[in-house]
Amino acid sequence: MLISIDTLRSDHLPAYGYKGVETPNIDALRADSILYTRAYSHVPLTLPSHATILTGMLPADAGVRDNIGFRLPDSIPTIAQILRSHGYATGAAVSSFILRRETGIGRGFDFFDDAVEPAGGNDTIIGHVQRDGRASLAALEKWIEPNAGRPFFAFLHLYEPHTPYTPPEPYFSRYPNHYDGEIAESDAVVGDFVAFLKQKGVYDKALIILLSDHGEGLSEHGEEEHGIFLYREDLQVPLLVKLPDGRRRGTTVDVAAELADVFPTILDPLAIQVAKDPRRVGRSLLAEVGSPRRIYAESYYPRFHFGWSDLHSLIDGDDHYIRAPGPELYNLRTDPAEKRNTLERNRRAYARLRDAIAPYVHEPAAPSGIDREDAAKLAALGYIGSTAATPTGGQLPDPKMMMGTFHDIRLALTLYRSDKPDEALRLTNQLLAANAQITDLWDLKCKILNKLGKTREAVEAAKEGLRHVPMTVQLLYDVANGALALGDLDTAQQHAEIAGRIEPGESHEILARIWLRRQDTQRAEAEAKLALETSHDPTTSLMLLAGVEKQRNNFPAALAYLERAKSSHAGLHLERGDVLARLGRNADAENEFRAEIAQFPSIPTAYSSLIMLLATEHRFDEATKVVFDCIKAAPAPHSYAVIAETLKAIGDDKGAHFWAYQGLQRYPDDPELRALPGKLERATGILRKHMADR
Repeated sequence: MLISIDTLRSDHLPAYGYKGVETPNIDALRADSILYTRAYSHVPLTLPSHATILTGMLPADAGVRDNIGFRLPDSIPTIAQILRSHGYATGAAVSSFILRRETGIGRGFDFFDDAVEPAGGNDTIIGHVQRDGRASLAALEKWIEPNAGRPFFAFLHLYEPHTPYTPPEPYFSRYPNHYDGEIAESDAVVGDFVAFLKQKGVYDKALIILLSDHGEGLSEHGEEEHGIFLYREDLQVPLLVKLPDGRRRGTTVDVAAELADVFPTILDPLAIQVAKDPRRVGRSLLAEVGSPRRIYAESYYPRFHFGWSDLHSLIDGDDHYIRAPGPELYNLRTDPAEKRNTLERNRRAYARLRDAIAPYVHEPAAPSGIDREDAAKLAALGYIGSTAATPTGGQLPDPKMMMGTFHDIRLALTLYRSDKPDEALRLTNQLLAANAQITDLWDLKCKILNKLGKTREAVEAAKEGLRHVPMTVQLLYDVANGALALGDLDTAQQHAEIAGRIEPGESHEILARIWLRRQDTQRAEAEAKLALETSHDPTTSLMLLAGVEKQRNNFPAALAYLERAKSSHAGLHLERGDVLARLGRNADAENEFRAEIAQFPSIPTAYSSLIMLLATEHRFDEATKVVFDCIKAAPAPHSYAVIAETLKAIGDDKGAHFWAYQGLQRYPDDPELRALPGKLERATGILRKHMADR
């Protein structure tokens, strides 16, 4: 059993001397385990760190350097593949979208549950798309049940200590430091898992490894979370190894260990031999202590996302060297908080580690994994500019010097999330004017403009971002989705096909929509089925397949697809309601429309469908109430336009006049409302007169 508790610092566990939280279950596991006091991650990011854990290779050799834009190559065997080839059943359940199957991290698992639902659609921060660890545990336990009597390998990934820190009660109230509260919640999940293993009679004979993929900054060096820096708090992680039959229980190892060691440690007691590969740098934690070792770490996150310098570090005994435009050297024994840079006083150690780190540093490929043919296509689309393969070293800003900008970036995102798009846009534009290489800000600007209803401007922003960083997958999808919304199907298709080399699920979804718009149901169905195979969340793909059957007027088949979709996805109840109405099941359709409104009250399309349904049943008073409900819940220009067009469609010309006029009164410059005169035939006169009066 491999248990990974994401973002867990070792120095926030009682097993490592911390007094701020209670973790009785991890403590009990520690009593049965070997504890490694000095274990380190190689990268402070979830996907590349787990790639290292499962392959025994450093990020450069595993080919995964960031959470976004990289996929574990098929040519690199994972521990799950090796164990499966030796007769083990293999199952995993993960709690973050970052570890979805599209990344290749699930290769080798017979069962891989990554059903983490993106609750916020395209607006969701990738790192925040997560699920409760108890849901992951329940999925894994269900798989273990029929496999408990045979050799099996189980991987449980928990995401609780990751931001946002929102532990459930009683931990939220018990721990003012909510990061610690999330650790307490993780401990409870671990306790449930251990109890389950004992109940199934497999705990005593099991090899159990508990670890974290990286730590958390907690503002100790100016970074609240992780990804940018390589200080001890970002790299040092807990590592417990429980051997079968209680061997070496309660012992402690002070020799440095690294996460690349997990791969050989799993194979060691099983006596499984694998072909030697010089890229596997780890050594079994159960073997005799060998020669002293140097532990390497890196982060390309500041470079890929902000255009700042990448960072590299090397731990050699008590010395910790950080290679940066402003290099740093710390003594981990006398200064574990790394507050005193000793580089000037210890030039000999600096020179030794500066030279020693050089062989570890390998330039990454562009993060999108786009090949030469696709790069040529990007150039043909006008995206000729710098790429992620920018020069290393002092030519790029030192992240230490950019923390003010970093906090401004976080503020812009907070403003956007707090429904203050105008303020967010102003700050985003200021930041981009100072540094156009900040990839994440172009994506944020696109999202802000979409929130403001400025789809065309959003597409142009994404295209401008691609001119600065052409290989950015998210911006390619921003253009594809925006162009599709604008009806520019050729542009949408071009960008979706290029981006699909690394994120095929979303590409197939977009292409399915494109072929539906072109009324080519055969191609749309093929793309939707490919999306169903590659996507971590089947709901969207099933909705697309339902759309194909609707276009074929095969409503029973469409409903069958929609009934298979289980998640609370925006638009799902609306689609079910539409199909049910076409089948003459009006009462069921009404329930679905009302369910959509209850879940997503700010989206006007469900109100529109309900109004039409009620009107067909001559329930005009109820329909009128729904109109007012829509405007109250979502007083936006698009809502007025949708209501006006809906009332026109059901023959209520007077109502259409009224709401179009109300919308123009409130939003006189909105282009969608200004275009209504051409759409509302009989309303044309009064609306044009109103606009002329202005």
